[in-house]
Amino acid sequence: MANQRGAEAEAILDRFVETMFRLMIDHHQKHVVELDLTMPQAQALRMLRRGPLCTGELASVLQISAPAVTQLTNRLTRKHLIERRTADLDRRSVMVTLTDRGRRAVDKFRERRNTIISGALSHLGDEDRQLIALALAKIVTALEEYGAEKMAQEAIVQPHDESQTADHSVLASNISRAKQSHGGGKMKMEWD
Repeated sequence: MANQRGAEAEAILDRFVETMFRLMIDHHQKHVVELDLTMPQAQALRMLRRGPLCTGELASVLQISAPAVTQLTNRLTRKHLIERRTADLDRRSVMVTLTDRGRRAVDKFRERRNTIISGALSHLGDEDRQLIALALAKIVTALEEYGAEKMAQEAIVQPHDESQTADHSVLASNISRAKQSHGGGKMKMEWD
């Protein structure tokens, strides 16, 4: 009996994830096209919404090379979505931050996402919405804990050199940011 309930729960979660992912990708792609952005550019904007990053951190988070992050930031600068400036403490380091226009673009993504979720939840009663919010909060916490454990295991398994240590500190910082904002290959699709 417990096995059957587990299989039913798994099927429901699978259907939920597939449906949510499809809706979010559709919404995300439409907005990306409207802004004339690539998916990595949109991901960079979303990462920068949390705060300024140096180009090295941005490359690490997006898992792209230094030349690729330079091209990406050049394009976003030309679109007036980001600004680059020399870091205060290290003149060799370049900090990247959103412009007001870039901030509004990311906020529009979030607004559209919230419209989709609110629209779907409007088909339910108040009690069901409260139960879903509670269940989703528990799922997010479990996913964050699982993700943190997996990253910690991978960090232990991989040999360390100084460049990896810097990457892991950036990764740890991003795990912390993800926990604060409840955010989710090569390019990660995160929705906040």
